[in-house]
Amino acid sequence: MFISASISQAQRTTTVVIHNDLEGGLSLGYHCKSGDDLGYKSLAPGGSGSFSFKPDIFGRTLFLCSFSWNYELHFFDIYNQKRDREFEKFGCTQCEWRISKKGPCKLNKYSKMFDICYPWNF
Repeated sequence: MFISASISQAQRTTTVVIHNDLEGGLSLGYHCKSGDDLGYKSLAPGGSGSFSFKPDIFGRTLFLCSFSWNYELHFFDIYNQKRDREFEKFGCTQCEWRISKKGPCKLNKYSKMFDICYPWNF
């Protein structure tokens, strides 16, 4: 049962959605990578972007993103399978994030609000 659940989990596609929530009409640059480098992208004020992937069967999928605006640069693990896998309390297969100067906030599937906030990695 555990093995089939793990295989089933690995076969589901996960989508990460990034929303630019910067104040002051700023564009948001971001660059995400795991084993795959997704390249640099830019979001207009209020804009959104996304990428999809299939999580690793062993629970090791990690996507690190750099986020930049003006002269600031921050990093965050936008998808960490140990934290975000579907069956965790706040897990997801559609992981939506709002990026602000204070840090990233994730959409809470229970409250339907972006109230799961984290500090920048560095």
